[in-house]
Amino acid sequence: MFDKYIERKNDVNSVLLVGLDSDINRIDGDILDFNKKIIDETFDLVCGYKINIAFYEKLGPKGLEILEKTIEYIKYNPDIPIILDAKRGDIGNTAKAYAEYYFEKLKIDSLTINPLMGIDTLEPYLEYNNSHVFALALTSNKGAYDFEIPGELYLKIAKKMNELNKKHRNKIGIVVGATNAKFIKEITAVTDNMLFLIPGIGSQGGSIEALFNNLNGYDNIVINVSRAIIFDENPRKKVIEFNNVINKWRE
Repeated sequence: MFDKYIERKNDVNSVLLVGLDSDINRIDGDILDFNKKIIDETFDLVCGYKINIAFYEKLGPKGLEILEKTIEYIKYNPDIPIILDAKRGDIGNTAKAYAEYYFEKLKIDSLTINPLMGIDTLEPYLEYNNSHVFALALTSNKGAYDFEIPGELYLKIAKKMNELNKKHRNKIGIVVGATNAKFIKEITAVTDNMLFLIPGIGSQGGSIEALFNNLNGYDNIVINVSRAIIFDENPRKKVIEFNNVINKWRE
């Protein structure tokens, strides 16, 4: 995933991910057709796609079928990274079952995971040659102030993931939310070349200016925008707008 991301970022000059949070309650018609339309309009402009599994699981078997077909459709362009946002976190045996589905059957590039149950819950995902995980560290929701921020738990997670990333040769990144950008400067000080998956821009109200002021030149990032793009009347135009603003700050 790391090398694939670097190549893709350079090829299209973009760190923008489009989040396919395709909520049936906001879509008039078939989700798969909706996803294909978004992909067709944006694939040449973006660094990758992040698919939130919740919007597919809630539809039952049909939803998982749509998920699999969406992933297959993106793979017509094999250079495009695919992140599955599932935030899994469970004991090793259960994690092994999840990993088999995600990395053997779906063949995604990366998975979001919750590291709070310990390192042994991450290891099954890292056994695959081309696997990669993003561990939750500093999330974009208000609840980050319940556990992550008090006592600087987010920093402890970032430090540990940085150590593991060195051991596993760039197979681990972290999630850092743009809505809590003021803490990101501290994270960049304790990490090397890990990928940061950054949610919170767009509908959640995170500031691109505040984000880059705190990234302090750290450029191994992917910025996810979901609803603000996919539910816009012109998703392609919206992607171009986000790319222009983000790249201005990256210069």
